[in-house]
Amino acid sequence: MAGIALQLLSETEKDQIHEASLEILEEVGLTVDEAEALDLLDQAGAQVDRESRRVRFPRTLVQESLDHAPSEVKLYGRDTSKVVHLREGNVYYSTSGYAIRVFDPRDGQCREMNRKDQEWITQLSDGLDNVDIHAVLGTPYDVPAETNDRYQLAIALTKNTKPIWNTAYGKEGVLDAVRMASAVRGSRERLREFPLFTLDLTTLSPLQLDERQASTMIEGARQGVPIGISPGPIGGATGPVTLAGTLTQANAEFLGALALCQTVQPGAPVIYTQWTRSLDMSTGSVAMGGPEFSLLRVANAEMARHYHLPSRGGGLIADAKAPDAQMGAEKLLNCLMASLAGLNVVAGAGQTDFINTARPDQMFIDNEIIGVVKRMCQGIEVNPDTIAKDLIGEVGPSGNYLTTEHTVSHFRKEFWFPRLWDRQTWPVWEKDGAKEIGARAAEKVISATHEVAALDAAVEEAIWEIVKEADQRFA
Repeated sequence: MAGIALQLLSETEKDQIHEASLEILEEVGLTVDEAEALDLLDQAGAQVDRESRRVRFPRTLVQESLDHAPSEVKLYGRDTSKVVHLREGNVYYSTSGYAIRVFDPRDGQCREMNRKDQEWITQLSDGLDNVDIHAVLGTPYDVPAETNDRYQLAIALTKNTKPIWNTAYGKEGVLDAVRMASAVRGSRERLREFPLFTLDLTTLSPLQLDERQASTMIEGARQGVPIGISPGPIGGATGPVTLAGTLTQANAEFLGALALCQTVQPGAPVIYTQWTRSLDMSTGSVAMGGPEFSLLRVANAEMARHYHLPSRGGGLIADAKAPDAQMGAEKLLNCLMASLAGLNVVAGAGQTDFINTARPDQMFIDNEIIGVVKRMCQGIEVNPDTIAKDLIGEVGPSGNYLTTEHTVSHFRKEFWFPRLWDRQTWPVWEKDGAKEIGARAAEKVISATHEVAALDAAVEEAIWEIVKEADQRFA
């Protein structure tokens, strides 16, 4: 079975993007607004102008960094026997941050996200069988801004059992995150062996690394924490309006940040990530649900494979606000394209409204969409048993296959079974209340009973003590 795959860029085109990226880094460079990063890159052979904080990267430095970066990364949840293995051929699915609002199906209201909301949706995320990684879904407004990252990680560690994707704020943020995750693992050594969280970090487009992101990358690399570097230029605003131009700029930004990480610690695990998107020229908003976003996710996956790096990007993203036809079309298009392209982590379950609003009801719908896409990606298995020539002869004209052993042994693998999609006849659907999928998903949220296995009380206390200490440092 060959399976289904997409190819968007030719080898020549990928080489052109790579070569242009190297020339940008050599001739234009990045502005790096962090003193230690300037020192490290200077020592590594980069051309550093300290007055302007401009760093120009020789291509030899970039190539050495690519050579050092591992081609595979393993992530683990609380149970270390369950591994998320980011490598070519594997596709996983995750939620995504960082929403500032949450829609609550229990009262039909959209509000600013608070800590209680985040705990609730984090627990719901843990119960979704098609979601492999929990990327922090939101940014609570009712916790200190300076330590929001600690709260996000603490909630994820205590209310979810899956591998975690979160950010951290500078060196101290990384060290606090490592302490919290080490408390769960039992030791710092076990955390290095079985990474529990990944740092989600960004460049600042166009062509910048700010102090917080650079310092976080440096400490993350030192600590051996997997790092997802996520350039996100907006085509027509912070990147060229052409998709190839935006892709090339993002690629250059990634390679510059990769060089910093590998300069700190050769072999540091880095995931090739992009949130390249475009500006809607008619509204001034950022478009993330249309065909351009989907095409860029395919290119995202292909450039990562070109460099033999694991990949991640948005694949369940929508501009729509409600679980309507637009939402379904945008989510399915993005998810299917990214999955067929082989993006290792397809992110966005539960995110709506350009990733500004998290919807628990949409999380359940997205879980269903992922199931559909997984079945699509399996393709059609062709062999003598599945062709079933002898069986067709046995059943013959006017026969029936329903009760054959062949049907019994194959139907569960061959067919996808929905849990939210409606397949009733119209009279039955009408008798059951004529509920559209949004209403059915809301009922799932309201009736959800999933419980997350509790951490040892002493471990949970240690996690929140680290958060408290961080709050006191900024008080």
